[in-house]
Amino acid sequence: MTPSDTAGTAGPAFLQRVTRPMDARAAARLHSVRDARRAARRRVPAVVFDYVDGGADDEVTMRRNAAAFADVTFRPRMGIGPVDPHLATTVLGTRVALPILLAPCGLVRLLHPDGPAGVARAAAARGTLSVLSTVAGSPVEEVTAAARVPMWFQLYAAGGLAEADGLCDRAIDAGIEVLVVTVDTPALGNRTRDVRNGVAPPLRLDARNAAPLGMQVLQRPLWAAQLAATGIRLSTRGAGPAGHGSGMLQAVASPFTWDDVAHLRGRWPGPLVVKGILSGRDARRAVEVGADAVVVSNHGGRQLDGGPATFAVLPEVVDAAGRDAEVLVDGGIRRGSHVVAALALGARAVMVGRPYLYGLAAAGEAGVLRVLEVLETEMRRTMMLLGCRSIDHLDPSWFTSDGEGVLPG
Repeated sequence: MTPSDTAGTAGPAFLQRVTRPMDARAAARLHSVRDARRAARRRVPAVVFDYVDGGADDEVTMRRNAAAFADVTFRPRMGIGPVDPHLATTVLGTRVALPILLAPCGLVRLLHPDGPAGVARAAAARGTLSVLSTVAGSPVEEVTAAARVPMWFQLYAAGGLAEADGLCDRAIDAGIEVLVVTVDTPALGNRTRDVRNGVAPPLRLDARNAAPLGMQVLQRPLWAAQLAATGIRLSTRGAGPAGHGSGMLQAVASPFTWDDVAHLRGRWPGPLVVKGILSGRDARRAVEVGADAVVVSNHGGRQLDGGPATFAVLPEVVDAAGRDAEVLVDGGIRRGSHVVAALALGARAVMVGRPYLYGLAAAGEAGVLRVLEVLETEMRRTMMLLGCRSIDHLDPSWFTSDGEGVLPG
């Protein structure tokens, strides 16, 4: 997905002047992640919304992620007095004001012209970080140049280590300091909603399926106008390794082995993160090959259906990683209270994917910023109600195991 050679600048500039106030008003109406989801559904075609919103097969794992947080029961402490919670922490040596990172996601640029650069700017505005996916829809050099803020890079390489090495070199040249290697995509999960929409992976919108999807596009005229004005092509045809990230989505399997991760560790000069860990055993293996951090993740329920909720296996991974690697977690986080719960079980920080994508689809960069503001506000309120002054004080003692909300693990 790249600007076409013939796309002019006047069109996008004019459209931006028109839509920025609209995005600001739309963002102001978002008071929860659920609000952002509803707004996103109204803003983009169903095929795009379903790609973001859906999971694999029967979406069992996706529901488990959410259910695990819904079952949490907190144990507040009374009589503490006024609490002004401290939310700042460090992640791999970088200080963040908010322990919520924006996870790597595909299709980001197609949601809104602000795209991954807007996502990165919104994260930086709230004092945190975003992770650019190889398949976000824009090359790493383009995003870093447009965003001009620190970010991480998440690596896919269907072409093997030669392609991975090339992408690493490009990320280094673009100023990326942290590399995220995802290990849970030896094959692609069966995203049933995409199949029903006629865009089975690798996701592609081209002449073969444009007609059946035409009515969806016509029903979202603002989205279509923005797409046309920015010159975004709908086909990934011809996007090879040299242009990786420039197609709408090169969502292909990336079957990294532990030997591959060790190879990447040997050539990457900065911190390395392994994403897609669901057991203590694999957490230890990641540490052994040189990971500085691991992300407890089931790909948002988009890969193996029937796998565990990430919150349920978080304590096992934290225990296995010990002091050797930092632990992050994603999957099912929709409230600031969910962030607090994850930190209490030992996560250094969390990653969110769908929440900020909903915000981006609903209101561009302003929508991403608003979702982060909402989550931060909810975090602060939860900490106040718990009587907890700092995220550094969170531990499992803030939960109760009374048969209602049982500690996972």
